[in-house]
Amino acid sequence: MTLISNLQISNTENFDINYEVVERKGLGHPDTLCDILAEKISASYSRYCLENFGCVLRHMVDKLTILGGVSEVRFGSGEIIKPFRILLNGRFTSKVENQIIPYLDIANHVIASYLKTIFIQTKNIHTIYEIIDNTHTSPGPGVVFNENKSNNERQHFFDAPTIDFLQNHGNANRANDTSTVVAYTTNSIVERLAIKIEQYLNSQELKNLYQYIGSDIKVMICRNYNNLKITACVPLISQYVKSKNDYKDKLEVIKKLITDLVTEETESKYDFEIYLNTRDNFENDDLYLTVTGSATESGDEGVVGRGNRYNGIIPFNRHVTLEACCGKNPIYHVGKIYMAVAKKISEQLFSDLLISNVVYISSQMGASLNKPNYILIELDKNHSIDANTRTRITEICENNFAHISQISLEIINETLKLY
Repeated sequence: MTLISNLQISNTENFDINYEVVERKGLGHPDTLCDILAEKISASYSRYCLENFGCVLRHMVDKLTILGGVSEVRFGSGEIIKPFRILLNGRFTSKVENQIIPYLDIANHVIASYLKTIFIQTKNIHTIYEIIDNTHTSPGPGVVFNENKSNNERQHFFDAPTIDFLQNHGNANRANDTSTVVAYTTNSIVERLAIKIEQYLNSQELKNLYQYIGSDIKVMICRNYNNLKITACVPLISQYVKSKNDYKDKLEVIKKLITDLVTEETESKYDFEIYLNTRDNFENDDLYLTVTGSATESGDEGVVGRGNRYNGIIPFNRHVTLEACCGKNPIYHVGKIYMAVAKKISEQLFSDLLISNVVYISSQMGASLNKPNYILIELDKNHSIDANTRTRITEICENNFAHISQISLEIINETLKLY
């Protein structure tokens, strides 16, 4: 069992707040698309490496970016003038000895397969996007070149000229960076509601009934005591909208759907107001009308890490990680693997002790992944920190850090289950 010697436990008032703001970026939002594509590409590449070489080779695709295209929208129709671009920014190990790793084919397949599930009304998915390959194999800082040392690890950081180099790709169980991650349990009613609204509007069941609802949905909820102000931006797909009046009618349908969901989820314990597509200007024909259901078609950009946090929301009143975990190497990139560990610890603490909590974990570059630089556990102020509580918290932390390699495999197989 790993000895956790730098664990601190304290109380916090962070769970007792009267005002909160929560945002959720939906599946078709360009930032969300970047997060999910980067994560799925990393997971698919990792699985390929495990199947063919028995280990995950070095890679990082956490800088994937989307640059918006150009569309022309009309009532009842529309067309893509210029596809949006997916910038595949990052690094991949491309071969082992003479065996080529088809990482671009892997990325292309992942992107096409996933976008088909988001832009379900688009008949030919390849007409709305294009991929720009910006990948490279630069090893990064720390290479002091020595031509007499052909086995220098940094000189061959993103390649494997011989099978012997594969052992380097686990990074010797060392953290790649100095970083801090944060996780907490449990979600508030407002946090759960923001997720529920977006997931409901983007569910396959609802899309089958209301084909005109696009995927680039954003929800923000402000709570002041028991009053909720819910603002939702919901794109409509132009081929299913005949006129301005038809657009207005369909918005009323969506508003009713949200109203019924919120009433059911809150059990009428909250007063709420719903604001839908508040930027619409009917006099100037400025409406949230799209060809594909996403603003990626009309200029909006996206970047990994700018969207939802690890738990699928952007909670403005919480202590949350600023790490962009999607697309990072799941073996030694602490911005990803410590995030998974923090989430597991937090959820297990709540499951075992029924205490709302916040978990902070800091790493130190080059140190063992099993021995974090610092751990802070904050518990709800209403729970005392007795000897039994301290013992159980320590056991949960030590058990998770003792199984880092297993958690890495879970990340690869589950691709974080962000959404």
